[in-house]
This record gives sequence, structure tokens and C-alpha cells, in this order.
Amino acid sequence: MDITINILELASELAHKDLVKQWEKSIQIYEDEKATVTVYTEEAQDIFNYLYDKYYTIIEQCKA
Repeated sequence: MDITINILELASELAHKDLVKQWEKSIQIYEDEKATVTVYTEEAQDIFNYLYDKYYTIIEQCKA
């Protein structure tokens, strides 16, 4: 059975979940929590970018 995984979407979801889980108590994550579009603060965006790159690399290395 073949499963197709969108690497960009998976890395993004994992990075977001990790960002919220690890940092929500110590930094402001969202510019506007009531906005319909997610916009991170500059500090949170930097952390998200790092996490995204980390997860993207891990997922990419798992290619068959």
C-alpha cells in the first residue's frame, strides 16, 4: 500500500504543534489571536522556521 505524504504540510503541522507546546508559556506566539489568518510574532516565526527545517529534513530522509 502506497501512502502519499505532503512533506511541506506535515513539516508545517509538526513545527506548529511543537512551537505551541514548547513555547506558549514563555513567548507571545500570535500577532492577533482572533485573526482568521495565523500570523506569528517575529520571535515565534524564527522558532517556527527552525522547527520546520528540522522536521522537513527528518521527513525527507525517510523517503523510500
